[in-house]
Amino acid sequence: MRIESIGIFGGTGFVGSSLANELTDRGLHLRIFPRSREHPRYLSLLPYTEIIEITTYDKTNITEQIAQCDAVINLAGILNEKGDSGAGFRRVHTELTETIIKACFDARIRRYLHMSALNADPFGPSHYLRTKGEAENAAMAAHDEGLETTVFRPSVIFGPNDNFFNRFARLLRISPPLFPLACAFARFQPVFVGDVSAAFVRALTDHSTFGMRYDLGGPQEQTLIEIVRYVAKLTNSRRVIVPMGPLLSKLQANILEYVPGKPFSRDNLRSASADSVCRGEDGLTQLGIKPTAIGEVVPSYLNGKFERMRYYNLRSTARRFP
Repeated sequence: MRIESIGIFGGTGFVGSSLANELTDRGLHLRIFPRSREHPRYLSLLPYTEIIEITTYDKTNITEQIAQCDAVINLAGILNEKGDSGAGFRRVHTELTETIIKACFDARIRRYLHMSALNADPFGPSHYLRTKGEAENAAMAAHDEGLETTVFRPSVIFGPNDNFFNRFARLLRISPPLFPLACAFARFQPVFVGDVSAAFVRALTDHSTFGMRYDLGGPQEQTLIEIVRYVAKLTNSRRVIVPMGPLLSKLQANILEYVPGKPFSRDNLRSASADSVCRGEDGLTQLGIKPTAIGEVVPSYLNGKFERMRYYNLRSTARRFP
C-alpha cells in the first residue's frame, strides 16, 4: 500500500503535534483539520502540511477534504466535557468517529488509524471510556466492511507538553503543605508521546497491523501516588502527599469539577477506578519499539535545575512542540 498524503483529525493536540513532525520528516504530505485556524499556527511551519478548517460534523465537507488523501488518522478526543451527561464525550468520540468513517467510505479511503484508550469499553465505568469504546468498535466494524483499520489504546501519555506530569507539577506549586490525592492507588503505565507516534508510523503501511488493536504502555507500572511523589521530588516540592479514600475522593471530584480548567472531575474519578495498564503484550514491543522510561524524559522538562526547562516553558507558551 502506497501512502503519500494523510488526513489527520485532532492533529493540533499534544499527540498530533508529535505525530505530524514524525510524518513530515518522512516526506509525507499532511492535511490537518482543526475546527479553528487559531490553534494550529505552529504546525503551519511544517513542510508538506496544509491546515484546513472544516465543519467537524458535516460528512459532505469531510468527504470533500479527505478525497485527496491516501489514509486518515483520527486522534480527536477530550478528557472532560461541560457538565456530566456524557453528551460532550459522545459527540467528539462516538459521533465524530462515525462521521469520519462514513466519509472514508464515500471518499474511497483504504487506510484508517484510530486513537482509542486503555480500558475503552462501551460498558466501561465512565462516559470517557464508554464513548471511547463505542468509537473503537465502530472503527473495527469498518475494518470488517473493507476499511483497513488499526486501533491504538495507550495508557496516560507523557512528554514535554503533556497534561499529566505538568498538571501535577502545577497543582503541587499552588497547593497547601498537605496535598490530598484522590485515586492514589490507581495504577498507570505512562507511555512516551514519541513512542505513540512511532507506533502510528510503523503501522501505517504494515499489512500485519490491519485489523489489530494495540495496547500501548511504557516500561513501568506505577500507582498515582508514586507518580505524584516523583513529580514532587523533581520539582523540589515539599508537599506531603495524602491519599484519600473513596468518599473524600468523590467529594474532591465534585469540587474540582467546577474549578476553572477542570483539573479533576467526577468522570475522571470513574475512569480511574480501572487500572490503566496493558493486560497482554505491550503493543510497542509487538511493533518493535523499545518503550521509553519516564526517567529518560520527564526530568528534562520538570526538574528546575535543567536549563532546558525554560526552553520547554517558552515552547509551551507558543503552543509549539519541541
